[in-house]
Amino acid sequence: MSDGVILRATPRDIVGKKVKRLRREGLVPGVVYGPVVSNNVSVSVNRREFEKFYQQNGHSTIVSLEWDGGKQPVLIREVQIDPVTRAPLHVDFFAPNMTVVLRQFVPIVLHNPADHEGVLQTVQTEAEVEALPSNLPHQLDVDISGLVAVGDAIHFSDLTLPDNVTLITSAEDLIASLVPEAAEEAAEAEEAEEAEEGEGAEGEAEDADGEDADEVSESRDKE
Repeated sequence: MSDGVILRATPRDIVGKKVKRLRREGLVPGVVYGPVVSNNVSVSVNRREFEKFYQQNGHSTIVSLEWDGGKQPVLIREVQIDPVTRAPLHVDFFAPNMTVVLRQFVPIVLHNPADHEGVLQTVQTEAEVEALPSNLPHQLDVDISGLVAVGDAIHFSDLTLPDNVTLITSAEDLIASLVPEAAEEAAEAEEAEEAEEGEGAEGEAEDADGEDADEVSESRDKE
């Protein structure tokens, strides 16, 4: 657990469709749940503070969520985002058992790109790992300075993991590689087409202003 990583919250009794009012006031509704929480705790967080906090800490860092009358080590398990404004609509805070190994996706960050042939193609942006919650890394840093010629690649087997962290993703899977420019352009066109299809489906499924997000999250089975 990162020392001093604290996010302030406020208990709330506003649920369901009434949470629209909270969002208009600059707050984001959320819920704390997990194996060490006997009853789900409904909270809200300041939207600007949360957006800055989430950008810095992501979803794989154990943080201390604190509110008047309580505090709990949590992971930011899920953030529901408005597809138009990109503002957070609801946050799920997962409270793990700190003595039990947890499986979690951790961001991969590429560093030190060199002058190279072709185009750098990123295949995976996260690695699935297992560790005690306090040992989960904030991110996995990957040195790509050795990628210089088309065909050069980095696989998960090339990762150096922190102590007490086990890789779950297949070691043979590809993280990034150098490909010819024509191949990259074809891949980008395919990704753009898939994104357009996904946005259409998301628009159909999105609740009006996410008003039911709170009810859905609070009814989720405990992990």
